[in-house]
Amino acid sequence: MNDLNQFRIGTTARRGGGRAQPHNRFGAAINRYLGASGYPDPYAVVMARPEAGRRPSPLAATGGTVLVGVDDSAISCVALDHAAIEADLHGWGIRLVTVRRTGAGDAGAELLERLTDRVHASAPQVVVSSRLATGAHPAQILLAQAADADLVVVGHRHGATVSAIGRSVADRVGRAHPGPVLVVRMPGWPAGPEFGSRPLVAAVDGSTPSQAAVDFALAEARVRGCDVTLLHIVGDRMDLARRLESRDGVPVRHRILSGDPVNALIEESKRAAAVVVGRHRHSMISGSLLGPAAHVLPVRAFCPVFLAG
Repeated sequence: MNDLNQFRIGTTARRGGGRAQPHNRFGAAINRYLGASGYPDPYAVVMARPEAGRRPSPLAATGGTVLVGVDDSAISCVALDHAAIEADLHGWGIRLVTVRRTGAGDAGAELLERLTDRVHASAPQVVVSSRLATGAHPAQILLAQAADADLVVVGHRHGATVSAIGRSVADRVGRAHPGPVLVVRMPGWPAGPEFGSRPLVAAVDGSTPSQAAVDFALAEARVRGCDVTLLHIVGDRMDLARRLESRDGVPVRHRILSGDPVNALIEESKRAAAVVVGRHRHSMISGSLLGPAAHVLPVRAFCPVFLAG
């Protein structure tokens, strides 16, 4: 079954369910896409334009920038939606970058205009800029464009076909960019209106990268207003499974992982709004059990994956 059929079946099934009430800022934002009017179909050619009189506030771009690599694929639209939500929650601007191998034709400019309208349809206050780049190496171009970005968002294509901003590009950007990267791979998306109430999940093994993942998860949870679940691979064998604490106002739950940590994180991703993993530069020699997770989760998780550190 191709991506289009999977999306349509999932959308039909989820629109038939009850409507969930958001209890945090992220839930309210995501449910603008999943809620009463239905999720904006990423396959639609015609995009809604902002309502008359509603203009983006210039203050939204002063705090930072979310850069998102886009093309004309469905997963690129889903990645854009997550990028727009992050920009909305943080009060940042969003920069769209699409890469074409040649400068011929108007398809690239038309794509950026449509996707700008898509952002403003659900987040009219977010300032959007765009860049049409030409070159044979999309990953290198995105990395150069992302040098000053506070967050980079890329869609990770699942299936046999890889688009311009596709599987290898997402892998290379996720591994090479020094800052946070959100990799969006969403089989069966949309997940339903309850998605916004899910926690952020981060794994802990005592390493420096895992601590960076925890710090990022806590900071992101404060913005979203959600819980954090910490999955421990090593520790003092305390009764973590029933331990609940609050860190700077963020509810944190602790659990001890059993079995292979990568498989456990993949399973946990079915119940998470996002998984946060530390970026291990040399996982083969670091000795960390979480080293492979940064490479495997972006291609196998059932929710978006933040790469941090």
